[in-house]
Amino acid sequence: MSTPLHETKPVKVDIFDIPADQVDEYMKDREACAEAATEDMKKYCVTVKRETIDLQEGEGIFGYHITGEIMMSVMLDPFEIPVMKEAMRVGHLEKYILEANAIFLDENGK
Repeated sequence: MSTPLHETKPVKVDIFDIPADQVDEYMKDREACAEAATEDMKKYCVTVKRETIDLQEGEGIFGYHITGEIMMSVMLDPFEIPVMKEAMRVGHLEKYILEANAIFLDENGK
């Protein structure tokens, strides 16, 4: 039976286990994505909150309509963060958030 040369114990971030040697970078990326998503959602929503609505899904950014209903959201999980990071890198985070929430604008932004 072989033993790994370097075993990384996972660290709990929100509800997810992240390898210890990746936690710092993951947290940095997660915070950058949360801040950018919040700013983008403020353009469309009367209220934007960072919260946990479903304990099974973990923390997310939620944008609310004037009626109090959730209008859009993104989850701050290890699956969504790399996609959001890439969308930020190419300047399309706002478009990504809108389309992920089935909100499609024409070329005039309407």
